[in-house]
Amino acid sequence: RYKDRIMKPTMKTQVGGDHYVKHKIQPWDIIDEYGLCFYSGNALKYLLRKKGNRKQDLLKAIHYLEKMVGDLNE
Repeated sequence: RYKDRIMKPTMKTQVGGDHYVKHKIQPWDIIDEYGLCFYSGNALKYLLRKKGNRKQDLLKAIHYLEKMVGDLNE
């Protein structure tokens, strides 16, 4: 149930797997600590992720970084 799910501590749960919660530090801990923007946070998330298609995750990280570089040129 939705109510039961939102009552659980967010640091101990993950929707769609356990590839982040099994670690002591989650990507959002780093994102919050460094005050990263959306694009930096997503690039970091894909760099840290170790599940499924690793090449695709790295390409996603590059895509976010390219967006950030492009924004610097405007």
